[in-house]
Amino acid sequence: MYAGDIVHGTVCTTLREIIVERITVSDNHNPDTSIYVKEYGTAQSTPILFLHGSMVAGWMWAGQVEDLPQYHCIVPDLPGFGNSGNIPWVSIEETSRQIADLIAKRCPGGKAHLVGLSLGAIIALHTAASNPDSISSLIVSGLPDEKIPTAWRLLSRLMIKVYCQRWGAGLLAWAFGMPDEESIEAFVTTASKTDCASLDRVMAELYSSAMPDNLAEISMPVLAVVGERDSTIAKRGVTHLQSRIPRMMARMVPGAGHQWNAEERDLFSQMVRDWVEHENVSDEFIRL
Repeated sequence: MYAGDIVHGTVCTTLREIIVERITVSDNHNPDTSIYVKEYGTAQSTPILFLHGSMVAGWMWAGQVEDLPQYHCIVPDLPGFGNSGNIPWVSIEETSRQIADLIAKRCPGGKAHLVGLSLGAIIALHTAASNPDSISSLIVSGLPDEKIPTAWRLLSRLMIKVYCQRWGAGLLAWAFGMPDEESIEAFVTTASKTDCASLDRVMAELYSSAMPDNLAEISMPVLAVVGERDSTIAKRGVTHLQSRIPRMMARMVPGAGHQWNAEERDLFSQMVRDWVEHENVSDEFIRL
């Protein structure tokens, strides 16, 4: 669901957190702007940068950070979301530039592996297309095709209106069947910090032109995955990429939904590890 990437899993609270800080990035609109970033591991380890979906924040990657202690995991809250809620969302292009700046500042050699889910996958694609020399490899999951039905758009707008009410996030957490108090609390806290005007701009931009025009510029290894129970829109998104990106592997995750990094935490974390180390994935995945 692109108006809300809901975690159906447990949020870890015992993470091996090494660095927590605000990382200043250059901003053409406001030089003082910074996005909130958490980093885990050591700066000498292989860097992996994780990009979250909408209506959530960097905490959605808690399981992966805990499962991948041997890497330098970099987890920002995107502009307008969570602890970056005071930083207005300007555009996909501007957010992608901020991510590229973050890689340049925090990663030795100025390169990182990039992992994105849903909205995060769109940002990852734009970052890779506009800054190919900054990305070692790319994993994208659950990204929407550009042809989004009117009914889906209307539902998303309704969800945003509910989400932005004081009582709304708790109601949505209950409606989505979030499994525990930890997950609900993280979701509601994120809602209280998220800039709803930014969220409106995000959705408007996603529904008008989500994919970058220069996908052919993406030359690094790319893995595009989609859950078997994810939407038709997400499955079409992978098909679209297959026809446009030269070096791409496409796979379906058996029995998984949209937010499968929490639903199938172990498998997702192993996929990241296998791709970063070997540019391959387990035979459990279905070839597309």
